[in-house]
Amino acid sequence: MALRSAYSPTLNGGPTVLLWGDAAGLNALSDFLRKMLIASGAMTLSDFCEPADGRTITVRMRANRRDTGMRLNHEDLEWTLRPQVADDFAELVGALAASGKSAHQYLTCGVTDEITVMISHGEYPESVRP
Repeated sequence: MALRSAYSPTLNGGPTVLLWGDAAGLNALSDFLRKMLIASGAMTLSDFCEPADGRTITVRMRANRRDTGMRLNHEDLEWTLRPQVADDFAELVGALAASGKSAHQYLTCGVTDEITVMISHGEYPESVRP
């Protein structure tokens, strides 16, 4: 299955981007977040994540906390992270993949109006449409 994504305005009581898949997909996300630490510009998850809702997720780094987090950007999504947060998220996602258990992890930057990112391993079938 690798990794899939979908935005829902009401999942778990509020706006959420669900990223779900198997250990290989979560490891790909963890590796991607680490690579973003040295990336010179924005990159998308498209190489390893299939958007079930058609919304591309673009990730970019920002030095300060202002305007970080997941946000809607027209019809797509933009995830802006500080380098330390990207590294912390990479660790959390990697640990979830390594656990081998069905579980999830919330990834938030702690800023106002951001969309919650929920990473799930083994909890949702490939066919789910949140």
